[in-house]
Amino acid sequence: MLKKSRVILLALAALVMTSCGDVASKLGGMKTDSPEVFEKAKELAKSQFDASKWKIVSVDWSEGIGDDELTGKVSSIRFYMIDKDGKAWQQTFIAQLGWKAGDLDDTSFAKGDKYDDPKEYPALDLDKFDAAKYTKIIEDAKALIPKGYTFKSVDSFSMNTYDKVPMELVLNVVEEGNETVSNAGKTSIVFYELNYAVDDSGKVTLKE
Repeated sequence: MLKKSRVILLALAALVMTSCGDVASKLGGMKTDSPEVFEKAKELAKSQFDASKWKIVSVDWSEGIGDDELTGKVSSIRFYMIDKDGKAWQQTFIAQLGWKAGDLDDTSFAKGDKYDDPKEYPALDLDKFDAAKYTKIIEDAKALIPKGYTFKSVDSFSMNTYDKVPMELVLNVVEEGNETVSNAGKTSIVFYELNYAVDDSGKVTLKE
């Protein structure tokens, strides 16, 4: 249920968290638990992909690593697509670069739970899933945080059309009273990951 994650240097983390809002505003970032990130994903899906050529089957976003851990600042939004020949591709759009597109890379999908052939994967229709539903999923996940732990950030969120679990998310939390560890004059934040599954109706389940 609780997966111990990395530690980050406290002084650096405090600096990053304090300046996060200004940096995000200037460089195109936004919070991973905000409705804005879902709206941005919809916008990119419509503006960057020709539906006659590409079938989007998955999208995910996450906060950054290193300096950006625990800030909840979105670092990128990634799409997985199938072309007309059934070949799988992925492309990432980077927040800090004003949502500039990264390279278009061919990739291989693991076999989905529902379909054997990527050509059979249905297209992901983001218009059927609104930002309010996304926000509710995040709040429901927060409500399932075990007693004694405190929410820090949404680490990642993903949705797809080919698995029995259509949505997954990860929250970062800290243990109350044991948020930091110190040694040799250095203090770091200790945080943990909580993994969740979300069904088609939006019901959130904390994974064991």
